[in-house]
Amino acid sequence: MLISHKHKFITIDIPKTGTRSFRENLLPLGVIDIHGEAKLDSQFYQHDRAMRVKKRFAKNDWNWNEYFKFTIVRNPWVRYFSFFKYFKGYGEKYLRRDKSINWRDPEMHQGKCCAELFKNKDDQTVLKSIILNNYSQESYYCDGNGQVIVDHIAEFENLQNEFVFLCNQVGIQTSSLQHSNKSSNQQNMHDIYNQQLIDLVAEKEKNVIQLKGYEF
Repeated sequence: MLISHKHKFITIDIPKTGTRSFRENLLPLGVIDIHGEAKLDSQFYQHDRAMRVKKRFAKNDWNWNEYFKFTIVRNPWVRYFSFFKYFKGYGEKYLRRDKSINWRDPEMHQGKCCAELFKNKDDQTVLKSIILNNYSQESYYCDGNGQVIVDHIAEFENLQNEFVFLCNQVGIQTSSLQHSNKSSNQQNMHDIYNQQLIDLVAEKEKNVIQLKGYEF
């Protein structure tokens, strides 16, 4: 989640939708006043939902309506599989203590959790757990009544153009978007999903599927 008071915009950062790329491209420009922290109890959390951010704005006496609210969504079947690949890869790095990661206490804790997620479980069981235990994308950009409370719902599949759109909308001059946080796991999504899991995602994410016309 990013807030710029000068340029009057907010990004609602749904996990696994390319938000790190936006953050790493915008922060060096000096246009961001607040970026959400990784701790859940922070005033502004890294992956805060719009409802919570709106309440924080009211508490700080900031005018929510003056800000351009931007979020990114992604094909939900691909998004949950991206979680799967990330967790599996991180767990494997933890087990071999991969030197690409500085294994401090937070990284050790995350790595252990990822490894435990896959321990003695088949891939379908793990993916089902991931689907059930992560918020739907709709919950990030809607209020408690299901009403959209952001101004633009961008598409991960068109990330470069969406980045340019945001910058033009709020008056930021910048270069092309550099995509980061790509998973190196090369498993095929179609080898993991079965019909039960396909249908589970279809029901949970029916709002964004209808909104953007996503298909498995």
